Amino acid sequence: MKINKKKGIWFFGLSGSGKTYASKIIKKIKKNSITIDGDDVRKFLSFDLGYSIRDRKVQIRRILGLAKISLKSNLFPIISTVYMDKHVAKQLKKNNIQLFEITRDLKEIMKWHKTYKNKKNVVGRDLKISKIKSKKIFNSGEIDFCRNIKKLIK
Repeated sequence: MKINKKKGIWFFGLSGSGKTYASKIIKKIKKNSITIDGDDVRKFLSFDLGYSIRDRKVQIRRILGLAKISLKSNLFPIISTVYMDKHVAKQLKKNNIQLFEITRDLKEIMKWHKTYKNKKNVVGRDLKISKIKSKKIFNSGEIDFCRNIKKLIK
C-alpha cells in the first residue's frame, strides 16, 4: 500500500507498538510533513484530559483538528495515537488521510512497557476499543518493521 496519493497518514495502536518509531521513519522520507504525536498533544494541549474513553475521544478529535489545520497549510500530517473511533476514522477517509493500525504481540509489550504496569484506563488491558476498518501493519521486529514502513512511501 503506497501512500503517495494520500494527504496524510495516521497510525494507531497499543502503547509500545511502534507508532512513534514509524512516524519518525516516514518524517525522514516525506517532504513538507509534520508529526503530530498523541503524547505531545496530551502534554501541550490536552493536559486537561484523563484517559477514560470519553477523554480519549475528545483527544483524537482535537488531533483531527490539528491534522486539518496542517492540510490547510499544505503539510503532510503524520499522526500517531493509541485510540481510534469510527467517527474520526470516517473523517480521515473524507480528508484523504490513510489510517493504519500498528499491531504487536500484547504479551510481549506487557513484559516491558511501563504503561501496562498497575494502571487503569489502559487500551488493550482494561479498555476495549471498537473494531476499526483500517490497513494493518504487524511489528514483528525492528528490521522487518522498518522495511515495511519505508515501503509505504517508496
